[in-house]
Amino acid sequence: MNQPPPQTSQSESKLQRTLEPEAMDAAEEVREYEKMNHEAVNNAFVDDLKAGGPVGPKVMDLGCGTGEIAILLCQRLEDVQVMGVDLSVEMLEAARIEIELGGVQGRVFLEHADCKSLDHFEPGSSDTVISNTVLHHIADPEPFLRCAVHVLAPGGRLFLRDLVRPADEASVEALVALHGEGETEYAQQLLRQSLHAALTIAEIQELAQPLGIPASAINATSDRHWTIDWVKPS
Repeated sequence: MNQPPPQTSQSESKLQRTLEPEAMDAAEEVREYEKMNHEAVNNAFVDDLKAGGPVGPKVMDLGCGTGEIAILLCQRLEDVQVMGVDLSVEMLEAARIEIELGGVQGRVFLEHADCKSLDHFEPGSSDTVISNTVLHHIADPEPFLRCAVHVLAPGGRLFLRDLVRPADEASVEALVALHGEGETEYAQQLLRQSLHAALTIAEIQELAQPLGIPASAINATSDRHWTIDWVKPS
């Protein structure tokens, strides 16, 4: 049985950040992504979101991908509507199918847009803004964070989760072995690349601070994730 990798201070990561493509634009990439088992991670995201405070009723999912979390959230909470925003047309096409299969038509809406440029949305138009494992795809996450705060209503809740860049190569490989077990080589390599592209907790805290998000709102929430859970001042 694989054992969890040792816990290390993510601020002490010796790995330089290595970027990966911002969006999955190829249909083949999206098909491979859909083969991966995201059930446990998605359920944990929705469970933690619900447990941490009020959600919605108007939710915006930045980088919604194939819509799995938006659909799951609507299935769990009857009064929620979700606007899913993504840069990839192929991801959104896959999401349209999943929305029908999930029985949440009329409650999950999709927008093709760059999450780093959301000025066409009204300020404060969303009661809750969520995002799961998107920021590590973005070279400069500051505009993404700024847009998330822009569309969040005063008193609304920001809930963002992403991967943490491990301290060293050995820790990367330990996480790939643990969480990539049973997945395809493609999926394992995708996780490996994502871990290399991720931010440390210290890095995301530094980016968030000028936007009024305190360091105390950003915490490690698993052996490979950090989470921002913050309420925008009214």
